[in-house]
Amino acid sequence: MGRRFAVTRPALVPPDDLAAIEAAAFRILSEVGIRVGDDEPRARLAKAGFRVAGDRVHVEPATAKAFVAETRGTASGPEVAGTPGPFTLQVAQYPPFLHDSATDVIAPFTMATLAEAVKLLDVLADRGVCTSPCGQPSDVPPAVQAVGAYWTAATYSRQGRSPVDSKTEAAIPFVMEMAEVLGEPVRHLPVYMFSPLSLEGESFRIVLKYKDRLASVSVGGMPAPGQSAPIRLGDAFAMATAEAVGGAILVRELTKLPVHWYVNLFPADLKAMAMSFGSPENFLFHLYFAEVYAHQHGTRWGQAAYNLHSNAKLPGAQACAERASLMTAGALLGARYFEGGGTLSLDEVHSPEQLLYDLEILDHVRRLTAAPSFEVDAARCIGEVQEALRDGGFAALESTRERHRDLYWHPMLFDRDFLSGWRARGEPTIRAQARALLAELRPRHDFHLPDAEQKAIDAIWARAKASV
Repeated sequence: MGRRFAVTRPALVPPDDLAAIEAAAFRILSEVGIRVGDDEPRARLAKAGFRVAGDRVHVEPATAKAFVAETRGTASGPEVAGTPGPFTLQVAQYPPFLHDSATDVIAPFTMATLAEAVKLLDVLADRGVCTSPCGQPSDVPPAVQAVGAYWTAATYSRQGRSPVDSKTEAAIPFVMEMAEVLGEPVRHLPVYMFSPLSLEGESFRIVLKYKDRLASVSVGGMPAPGQSAPIRLGDAFAMATAEAVGGAILVRELTKLPVHWYVNLFPADLKAMAMSFGSPENFLFHLYFAEVYAHQHGTRWGQAAYNLHSNAKLPGAQACAERASLMTAGALLGARYFEGGGTLSLDEVHSPEQLLYDLEILDHVRRLTAAPSFEVDAARCIGEVQEALRDGGFAALESTRERHRDLYWHPMLFDRDFLSGWRARGEPTIRAQARALLAELRPRHDFHLPDAEQKAIDAIWARAKASV
């Protein structure tokens, strides 16, 4: 392969607007403040010198400015520097439902169906799938579903050691214990802000409870313009900045830990009143986010976007069109890591069939961005022309056999034949081929966790189930 085919884009947010966002955020923190729903942490913040009025804690501009200045230059991640490296596809760990391609039925995940789905992810790891649990089992108590999902990922996947989002206070001690056994100890946890401007909930309580076991915390939210944030983008980013900065300042005061904070916006369909992932707005919001984030953290901005979530409920036209559009644009801007593979209805449904289509799109985009090598050798060219004329064409040449895959991408599902060839093969549909490929791939799973680790996490999982 030759040079990569890529494009660059200009900055979308004027510098004056970036400064105005920050200034407006500082005013919001002072004049509106952050709602802290729990009495005990609010009392501690008042004792620490923060101005408290009712259930709102106000942060003065000087405090916010000093915090932002102190944390500048400490950020890292794809939002800062892009996503160099191989093309990879990350599945989501949150779906409560599984799409069965054989029946076209969407049904709740169980421990058994989750295990089969994770086994398939493990088989597909060498194609670029970053494996993790891809769902939450419904046949165990909700409080410990995350523990069951983690146990399943670790048991059946080579990449299943990374801790999952525990989600509940009941699950976190078992997730932490399991992560220690698997050599991936939990040293960082997120706090999810509730938009607009509210610091409360389980993620907040978990961090306060387990702060002594952590090395750092992150704070951020998911505000949506017109739904949980102002409709104008600049104003929405100002509120989101106030939310993240204010939350980070208060969490740092309460935990005494280093706190990473991030600002983002997510689109909403105001007719359905649902977040509209997979939309053009989602892609553009990510581009704006990268620039706002970089300004606030004193880093260079990554020019790509990498979120592939779709609101499509079933595999097919909508999900494929959205993923192809977003993945192509993101890859041309430099993205190599994409989130949401095989995930439908935002993050409610996991579909192995859609995952195959997503991998096909990923391969298509990988090839699109890899410009083939370009070289000329007159003597070699003349020799091959003479050989082809003598033997009846170029397709039979040894050089074609050796090098055709360097030039041409061969899809695993997409059809390249003429109509007559397709008919001669029985007129197979893409969906039928996907189902056949799933049936072929599933028996290939051969991973087993080492016995000592398996016994240890089995015991933890048994205690988690008994605890509820």
